[in-house]
Amino acid sequence: MAVGGLLRVLVSPAGGVAAWLPCHELFASWHHWLPSLPRLRPPASDGFKLLLVLLLFSAALAEVRYIASSSMVPTLRPGDRAVAEKVTYLFRRPSIGDIVFFKVPTAVQNYGVNKDVVFIKRVLATPGDFIEVRKGQLIVNGVAQKEHYTATHALYTMEAMRLPEGHVFVMGDNRNNSCDSRAWGPLPIGNIVGRYMTCFTRSSFQ
Repeated sequence: MAVGGLLRVLVSPAGGVAAWLPCHELFASWHHWLPSLPRLRPPASDGFKLLLVLLLFSAALAEVRYIASSSMVPTLRPGDRAVAEKVTYLFRRPSIGDIVFFKVPTAVQNYGVNKDVVFIKRVLATPGDFIEVRKGQLIVNGVAQKEHYTATHALYTMEAMRLPEGHVFVMGDNRNNSCDSRAWGPLPIGNIVGRYMTCFTRSSFQ
Protein backbone atom coordinates (compact mmCIF):
# COMPACT_ATOMS: atom_id res chain seq x y z
CA MET A 1 0.00 0.00 0.00
CA ALA A 2 1.30 3.48 -0.84
CA VAL A 3 2.31 5.73 2.04
CA GLY A 4 -0.56 8.10 1.27
CA GLY A 5 -3.06 5.27 1.41
CA LEU A 6 -1.56 3.94 4.63
CA LEU A 7 -1.86 7.34 6.24
CA ARG A 8 -5.49 7.73 5.21
CA VAL A 9 -6.31 4.32 6.74
CA LEU A 10 -4.32 4.72 9.94
CA VAL A 11 -4.71 8.39 10.81
CA SER A 12 -8.05 8.31 12.62
CA PRO A 13 -9.34 8.26 16.21
CA ALA A 14 -8.10 4.65 16.21
CA GLY A 15 -4.65 5.59 14.93
CA GLY A 16 -2.87 6.48 18.12
CA VAL A 17 -4.41 9.69 19.36
CA ALA A 18 -4.14 10.56 23.04
CA ALA A 19 -6.90 13.02 23.92
CA TRP A 20 -7.17 15.57 26.70
CA LEU A 21 -8.81 14.27 29.85
CA PRO A 22 -12.02 16.29 30.38
CA CYS A 23 -10.77 17.45 33.80
CA HIS A 24 -9.26 20.53 32.16
CA GLU A 25 -12.83 21.85 32.00
CA LEU A 26 -12.91 21.79 35.78
CA PHE A 27 -9.78 23.95 36.02
CA ALA A 28 -11.23 26.31 33.45
CA SER A 29 -14.24 26.88 35.70
CA TRP A 30 -12.23 27.85 38.80
CA HIS A 31 -12.49 31.57 38.12
CA HIS A 32 -16.26 31.34 38.84
CA TRP A 33 -15.81 30.22 42.43
CA LEU A 34 -12.33 31.38 43.44
CA PRO A 35 -13.52 34.99 44.17
CA SER A 36 -15.89 33.58 46.80
CA LEU A 37 -13.09 31.92 48.81
CA PRO A 38 -12.38 34.95 51.06
CA ARG A 39 -16.03 35.02 52.14
CA LEU A 40 -15.86 31.35 53.16
CA ARG A 41 -12.93 32.00 55.55
CA PRO A 42 -12.09 28.33 56.23
CA PRO A 43 -10.01 27.66 59.35
CA ALA A 44 -7.04 26.53 57.25
CA SER A 45 -7.37 29.06 54.45
CA ASP A 46 -3.60 29.56 54.13
CA GLY A 47 -3.09 25.82 53.79
CA PHE A 48 -5.84 25.62 51.20
CA LYS A 49 -4.27 28.42 49.17
CA LEU A 50 -0.90 26.67 49.33
CA LEU A 51 -2.48 23.44 48.08
CA LEU A 52 -4.14 25.36 45.26
CA VAL A 53 -0.81 26.89 44.21
CA LEU A 54 0.85 23.45 44.28
CA LEU A 55 -1.92 21.99 42.12
CA LEU A 56 -1.57 24.76 39.56
CA PHE A 57 2.22 24.34 39.56
CA SER A 58 1.97 20.57 39.09
CA ALA A 59 -0.35 21.08 36.11
CA ALA A 60 2.57 22.77 34.34
CA LEU A 61 4.81 19.75 34.98
CA ALA A 62 2.47 16.91 34.06
CA GLU A 63 -0.72 16.11 32.16
CA VAL A 64 -3.27 13.32 32.27
CA ARG A 65 -4.24 12.12 28.81
CA TYR A 66 -6.96 9.78 27.63
CA ILE A 67 -5.87 6.88 25.41
CA ALA A 68 -8.33 6.70 22.54
CA SER A 69 -6.86 3.99 20.31
CA SER A 70 -5.32 0.52 20.33
CA SER A 71 -1.99 1.54 18.78
CA MET A 72 -0.08 0.92 22.05
CA VAL A 73 -1.72 -2.39 23.01
CA PRO A 74 -0.79 -4.31 25.13
CA THR A 75 1.09 -1.58 27.04
CA LEU A 76 -1.83 0.87 26.95
CA ARG A 77 -5.43 0.14 26.04
CA PRO A 78 -8.29 2.32 24.83
CA GLY A 79 -9.86 4.06 27.81
CA ASP A 80 -6.69 4.15 29.92
CA ARG A 81 -5.60 7.47 31.46
CA ALA A 82 -1.87 8.03 31.03
CA VAL A 83 0.28 10.50 32.95
CA ALA A 84 2.75 12.48 30.84
CA GLU A 85 5.53 14.39 32.60
CA LYS A 86 7.20 17.38 30.96
CA VAL A 87 10.45 17.65 32.94
CA THR A 88 12.76 14.83 31.80
CA TYR A 89 13.48 16.17 28.33
CA LEU A 90 14.55 19.53 29.69
CA PHE A 91 17.70 17.71 30.87
CA ARG A 92 18.25 14.89 28.38
CA ARG A 93 17.25 13.64 24.96
CA PRO A 94 14.70 10.85 24.50
CA SER A 95 16.13 7.35 24.95
CA ILE A 96 15.32 4.06 23.27
CA GLY A 97 12.37 2.50 25.05
CA ASP A 98 10.83 5.79 26.19
CA ILE A 99 7.12 6.16 25.49
CA VAL A 100 6.45 9.70 24.34
CA PHE A 101 3.51 11.99 23.63
CA PHE A 102 4.03 14.25 20.62
CA LYS A 103 2.29 16.61 18.25
CA VAL A 104 1.86 15.04 14.84
CA PRO A 105 4.59 15.90 12.29
CA THR A 106 3.98 17.96 9.17
CA ALA A 107 3.69 14.87 6.95
CA VAL A 108 0.59 13.80 8.91
CA GLN A 109 -0.85 17.32 9.07
CA ASN A 110 -0.77 17.37 5.26
CA TYR A 111 -3.46 14.67 5.31
CA GLY A 112 -5.88 16.83 7.27
CA VAL A 113 -4.88 16.03 10.86
CA ASN A 114 -4.92 19.07 13.16
CA LYS A 115 -1.44 20.20 14.21
CA ASP A 116 -2.44 20.06 17.89
CA VAL A 117 -3.44 16.38 17.81
CA VAL A 118 -1.19 14.32 20.10
CA PHE A 119 -0.01 10.77 19.40
CA ILE A 120 1.69 8.35 21.77
CA LYS A 121 4.40 5.94 20.58
CA ARG A 122 7.61 4.22 21.73
CA VAL A 123 11.07 5.53 20.81
CA LEU A 124 13.01 2.78 19.00
CA ALA A 125 16.00 4.65 17.61
CA THR A 126 17.71 7.96 18.35
CA PRO A 127 19.79 10.46 16.30
CA GLY A 128 22.62 8.74 14.42
CA ASP A 129 21.21 5.20 14.84
CA PHE A 130 20.67 2.81 11.94
CA ILE A 131 17.30 1.08 12.06
CA GLU A 132 15.71 -1.58 9.86
CA VAL A 133 13.09 -4.31 10.04
CA ARG A 134 13.48 -7.78 8.52
CA LYS A 135 10.29 -9.83 8.48
CA GLY A 136 9.02 -8.17 11.62
CA GLN A 137 12.36 -8.28 13.47
CA LEU A 138 13.53 -4.83 14.59
CA ILE A 139 17.28 -4.28 14.17
CA VAL A 140 19.05 -1.20 15.57
CA ASN A 141 22.72 -0.61 14.78
CA GLY A 142 23.00 -4.21 13.58
CA VAL A 143 21.58 -5.72 16.78
CA ALA A 144 18.24 -7.57 16.76
CA GLN A 145 16.00 -6.16 19.50
CA LYS A 146 14.05 -8.29 21.98
CA GLU A 147 10.68 -6.58 22.19
CA HIS A 148 8.70 -8.16 25.00
CA TYR A 149 6.19 -5.28 24.99
CA THR A 150 4.72 -5.68 21.51
CA ALA A 151 1.50 -7.25 20.31
CA THR A 152 1.67 -9.95 17.63
CA HIS A 153 4.32 -9.01 15.09
CA ALA A 154 3.33 -8.13 11.56
CA LEU A 155 5.60 -9.64 8.92
CA TYR A 156 6.67 -6.33 7.41
CA THR A 157 10.07 -5.22 6.18
CA MET A 158 11.63 -1.78 6.29
CA GLU A 159 14.86 -0.81 4.58
CA ALA A 160 17.73 0.39 6.74
CA MET A 161 17.93 4.11 7.39
CA ARG A 162 20.12 6.38 9.47
CA LEU A 163 18.29 8.83 11.70
CA PRO A 164 19.22 12.49 11.20
CA GLU A 165 20.21 14.74 14.08
CA GLY A 166 17.27 16.05 16.07
CA HIS A 167 14.98 13.12 15.18
CA VAL A 168 13.86 9.83 16.72
CA PHE A 169 12.11 6.81 15.22
CA VAL A 170 8.82 5.89 16.91
CA MET A 171 6.38 3.03 16.53
CA GLY A 172 3.31 1.81 18.37
CA ASP A 173 3.55 -1.44 20.33
CA ASN A 174 0.62 -2.74 18.29
CA ARG A 175 2.49 -2.82 14.99
CA ASN A 176 -0.56 -4.01 13.04
CA ASN A 177 -2.57 -0.91 13.97
CA SER A 178 -0.28 2.08 14.33
CA CYS A 179 0.38 5.18 12.26
CA ASP A 180 4.03 5.85 13.03
CA SER A 181 7.51 6.52 11.63
CA ARG A 182 7.15 3.63 9.19
CA ALA A 183 4.57 5.72 7.33
CA TRP A 184 5.71 9.33 7.83
CA GLY A 185 9.39 9.09 8.74
CA PRO A 186 11.51 10.17 11.73
CA LEU A 187 9.88 12.34 14.39
CA PRO A 188 11.41 15.77 15.17
CA ILE A 189 12.34 15.80 18.85
CA GLY A 190 10.83 19.29 19.07
CA ASN A 191 7.37 17.76 18.55
CA ILE A 192 7.57 15.79 21.80
CA VAL A 193 5.42 17.25 24.58
CA GLY A 194 5.94 14.72 27.36
CA ARG A 195 7.19 11.33 28.53
CA TYR A 196 4.86 8.56 29.70
CA MET A 197 5.14 7.83 33.43
CA THR A 198 2.24 5.61 34.44
CA CYS A 199 -1.41 4.97 33.70
CA PHE A 200 -4.73 4.30 35.35
CA THR A 201 -6.74 1.54 33.75
CA ARG A 202 -10.43 1.70 33.02
CA SER A 203 -11.14 -0.66 35.92
CA SER A 204 -9.61 1.90 38.32
CA PHE A 205 -12.60 4.18 37.64
CA GLN A 206 -15.32 1.57 37.92
